[in-house]
Amino acid sequence: MTRHDTRRWSTIALTLALLTLVGVAGAQIGLPHAGFYGALGVDAEARDGDVLETASGVRLELETRGEVLFAVRGEAAFGDPDASDPARAEVAAAIALGTGLGAAIEGPVVEFLRTHTAGLAGRGPSIVGIGRYHLMLDVRGEGAPYTVGFRIALAEVDEGAFPPARHVVGPRDAPIVVREFSDFQCPFCKRYAEQVLPTIKERLLARGDVRFEYHHFPLRSVHANSMRAAEASECAADAAPDDDGAFWRYRDALYEGQAAWSRLADPDDYFVGLADGVGLDPEAVATCLAEDARRDTVERAFGASVDLQLSGTPTVFVGGYRLEDFTDVAAYLETIALIEAFAEPQADAE
Repeated sequence: MTRHDTRRWSTIALTLALLTLVGVAGAQIGLPHAGFYGALGVDAEARDGDVLETASGVRLELETRGEVLFAVRGEAAFGDPDASDPARAEVAAAIALGTGLGAAIEGPVVEFLRTHTAGLAGRGPSIVGIGRYHLMLDVRGEGAPYTVGFRIALAEVDEGAFPPARHVVGPRDAPIVVREFSDFQCPFCKRYAEQVLPTIKERLLARGDVRFEYHHFPLRSVHANSMRAAEASECAADAAPDDDGAFWRYRDALYEGQAAWSRLADPDDYFVGLADGVGLDPEAVATCLAEDARRDTVERAFGASVDLQLSGTPTVFVGGYRLEDFTDVAAYLETIALIEAFAEPQADAE
């Protein structure tokens, strides 16, 4: 998977305009690709298979996985930003249809393209975030008309970019992976562990083809004891290396006592006491904490989360796709269905 340069200034400008628009209509991406041009109002006679060139010179091409639409890409020439441009409007319409954000997105996209095309010229591929989607723009030229390559697809993290997991529930070789990046001092993470994860276990892990991974992402800038809590959980797992449930029992105890230890200037004694309460050797946990034996482990986990450009907790992925609503099991099932559809072979494959 090619890594594109992410221009934060452009990402923020469009994303903020779209916060209230996510989920307005059903996305074509993830549906049978044969329906895209029909939904766009284009007859089959007007295109060459999955490729369309419009009257204003916009070239559209569909990327498919199996029989479903995976991405829409193309190229267009954008003219004077101070004049109306049908090419910008046609690209915006394709983006609106592909993402399912509908007509309400077209105006903001046209305005973004009008005001930012010149600034992106010559910078190479840049990513603009639109809700769950990434819009890639590659602008070439020294002045209008600019040649603009574009591609809209679900934002996806390459599986190889995720760090290895020590704490796993479910088969290690499961084809579907749910990953939680979490902070023991985060109240929303506590709620996720106590109210959402039991449903995930019941509805998804019971299938046998899904595994759940826990990854540390302690937000130390706002949660003073989060790093130490993560270290203590690793020490707890070390205290009983043959006990697969040691980490998870200790995790539950951390969340149960979150209000108490979050306020402590030095929570180590509290963390040692938790070990005794869940049947683990408190002396082993005390020694591990005193020696900072798992400090590097947690630092590496934090660094991996930063490399993934995560900013809040909990952050939950199904496969390479980040969930917008990680509390709704339907969102997991829909994403799993997408992953399975994208993995289907082409109909004419041998």
